[in-house]
Amino acid sequence: MDAFLINISSFPTIIFTIGLGVVIGFWFLVILGLFDLEFFDIEVDLDIDADISQVGGVAGLLTTLGLTGVPITVVISLLILNSWFICYFASKLVPNFPDLISLLQTLLNLAVAIISFLISIPITARMIRPLKGLFKTINQEPISKSLIGKTCRIRSSRVDEDFGEAECIHNGASLIIKVRTTGDNSLKTGQNAVLIEHKSEDTFFVISEEEFNKSMT
Repeated sequence: MDAFLINISSFPTIIFTIGLGVVIGFWFLVILGLFDLEFFDIEVDLDIDADISQVGGVAGLLTTLGLTGVPITVVISLLILNSWFICYFASKLVPNFPDLISLLQTLLNLAVAIISFLISIPITARMIRPLKGLFKTINQEPISKSLIGKTCRIRSSRVDEDFGEAECIHNGASLIIKVRTTGDNSLKTGQNAVLIEHKSEDTFFVISEEEFNKSMT
């Protein structure tokens, strides 16, 4: 027992021990009803509608790593838990060199912590796969619908009936979507526009922000 306590309170395992303590405290508060499960959520279930956009930012990274489809609190909790287990056993295998310069020993231990975290990523991604279905609700609103009415910035050289691309920020994620206009309305690079209708698949109809504001007055 003493060896266990020494190990979890020693560098580098203590990094994840502290994190694990925070995670346990968070879930305790969730059980008490003081925090919501998605208190720190940043919309990581974008892969459900990934066909309508190219996801950027943090959400894009999470999608690439396969850490989507469940609340970010679940992802972080499993990442820390897996990292703690891996680091605990890995640190027991790494010898402690008494004669080694303290800085080099610290760097060695830090490498163990980093490698433990990196190894935990694919493990966590595999663990959350069966959980994704639990967080999909029947009335879950597709991103295509939740984008209607949002402002986007034109990034293509033009937008007309046949061509156009824009960037839209949705819950902190940068989404690249195809946009079209109707009639003689055309937009240029850098203009702000409003998504007014989901046309088909990954394409939206837009009007200029100025025109949208006029129609609302």
